[in-house]
Amino acid sequence: MGFKRLFGGGDPDEAIEVDTQILGPVYPGRDVKGEVLLRGGSRATRIDGIYLRISVRYTDYNGEERDYEFDNCCARPSSFTLAKGEEQRLTFSERLSWETPVSELGGRALGVVLSVKSTLRRDWNDDGTEVDNDLLHISALPLHEAVLDAFAEEGYFCDSAYVVDSYIPDVEQHRGFYQSFLLTDRSPGPSRPDQLDVTFHMNSVGAWVHVRRPDPEERDWAGKPPVRRFPAAHHEVGQVDWRPQVRKVLDELALLEDH
Repeated sequence: MGFKRLFGGGDPDEAIEVDTQILGPVYPGRDVKGEVLLRGGSRATRIDGIYLRISVRYTDYNGEERDYEFDNCCARPSSFTLAKGEEQRLTFSERLSWETPVSELGGRALGVVLSVKSTLRRDWNDDGTEVDNDLLHISALPLHEAVLDAFAEEGYFCDSAYVVDSYIPDVEQHRGFYQSFLLTDRSPGPSRPDQLDVTFHMNSVGAWVHVRRPDPEERDWAGKPPVRRFPAAHHEVGQVDWRPQVRKVLDELALLEDH
């Protein structure tokens, strides 16, 4: 990748060069691992810590794009002196929440932007300076893939996804947002919705899969169209065919539309 940002007191020769690298694929509920590479300037510099903040971009109630920080960690070692011209390699590892949004499905970008922002502190009373900002690619879990494949078998294919800063009622939600996948019908027919909004409330066991007609402009969960849901477990991937559950919710959504 290469060093990307400089941190110094105005003289380029004194600046510290910083580069954050993510190692390996990243999934919800699993570790994100990486390294922060530092290169010293023309003098020794005391470092109190490199802190990494993981965030996702969303659109708020006023239509403005904002970043929601949902995980953070510190690179190790956390306190040391970077000698003149020295290269130092720090490591970090953080277990992501199961509710972490995904940015890729089957290797295809979904339009969800996640990032890792690196902040350097020189001493204990320093608020820190952002020195690097990297896109974070998070892949869909096998459970995402399997359930969305079942929708595809019924003619509904995922086009994109988006993040809403709101809560799902009656579930144990640990983050102040959720992700929805927008599916489009490629086999239109009578009583079939043109599009579906599918939300996975994921945890260590599996997910509740919420399905409804989409209304992306409505922020409040209760204000959106009626929802139907079914459970799916991680250990069932490759063992369970979810097409019957998908057909059932499609039939129920059609009945809701008729009434």
